Amino acid sequence: MKILRGPSYVKEPKKVISSGNYADLSREQIDQGVVALVVHCNLSGGSILDMNLYRLIRTYLWSPQARSEINAVVGRYGL
Repeated sequence: MKILRGPSYVKEPKKVISSGNYADLSREQIDQGVVALVVHCNLSGGSILDMNLYRLIRTYLWSPQARSEINAVVGRYGL
């Protein structure tokens, strides 16, 4: 499993990241979070066939419009 393109460890932000400043997270920070999810859930990977958790989480955190649309889809499916 390819863990991460960038550094193997990215220091966590000093300040709390809230919905108003998710865009302050770097790609490396978000990708490291996805790696943690993949490892702790024992998934085969974060980007397999039609599933790309890296792009999904980056888009969700960086784009308020996309976040709203994703939340609507999740709401419709009741998950």
